[in-house]
Amino acid sequence: MKRKSMIAVGVLLAAGLALAGCEDGEAGEAVKEPAMVLEDENDGATDDGSGLMAAGEAKAEAEGETLEETENEEAPEEGEEETESEEAPVESEEETESEEAPEESEEEAESEESPEEALEEEPAQTDTEEKSVDASAGVFTKSEITDDIKQRINGISYPAGCTVPYEDLRYLRISYVDYSGTPRVGELICNKSIADDLLDIFSQLYAAGYQICKIRLVDEYGGDDTLSITDDNTSCFNYRVVEGTTKLSKHALGLAIDINPFYNPYVTYPNGGIRISPPGSELYADRSQNFPHKIDKNDLAYKLFKAHGFTWGGDWKTLKDYQHFQKG
Repeated sequence: MKRKSMIAVGVLLAAGLALAGCEDGEAGEAVKEPAMVLEDENDGATDDGSGLMAAGEAKAEAEGETLEETENEEAPEEGEEETESEEAPVESEEETESEEAPEESEEEAESEESPEEALEEEPAQTDTEEKSVDASAGVFTKSEITDDIKQRINGISYPAGCTVPYEDLRYLRISYVDYSGTPRVGELICNKSIADDLLDIFSQLYAAGYQICKIRLVDEYGGDDTLSITDDNTSCFNYRVVEGTTKLSKHALGLAIDINPFYNPYVTYPNGGIRISPPGSELYADRSQNFPHKIDKNDLAYKLFKAHGFTWGGDWKTLKDYQHFQKG
């Protein structure tokens, strides 16, 4: 009876452990082995309670394994936290991008300023070569006489002893259409009192496609007026006297301009004779003839200069200066 009682107690304990194992998940499977040991002990087990001890140890081991598995299952959560912490630099990169945004706005600011700089820099004032320009956009600017311009004219069109202050002169860049129909940019120096007149006149001539051979500073000809007009050069300021006299020319004050001078010569009548300048332009002294670039009262240049209050040398009585317009 005692042996049977022990077996019954063992069975009950095993059943209880089994129920506890069901609550712990896999621990329920771990305690089944001690129950089988108890059944095997029916043949040779004693009543010293060793079966109970074995069952208790099996449960403890099962619970230990369960805890380890639980910790292992929680480990990925720690890994996720580490992953999130590793992703933190991504946020800092976004902050870096936001900090770099002002640089883009600075680039936009620079692109907004390009259009103004382009007009001032094309061509440079110190560039004596005429530049082709877009026919749809003329260049008409004025500025004071800079140090660079002074270096170009000092001792030539602006000789030592010149009585005209630099402050009374203006440097102009003006667009024109040459004899081949090519748009170009030329240079003039004039008196500041007629600078706006010239800018307006030449802008209208340019818009109308009026042809001018070239527009260069007379300094490119060493200040020699004869060389300049022989090359059919349109120019304005040149501190000199009227040819054949000791009287200052209106060119000396920057108040006169010669337009296409080869086709519109300077004609005088000394001692009952006739003198035509420049050399080679004699054919064009006959104003009854029709030829290109002739200035007369039907010419657009004549009309525009007269509208701005200029006097035309072609209207003079004792001599004829068909190229010449002056004011003041």
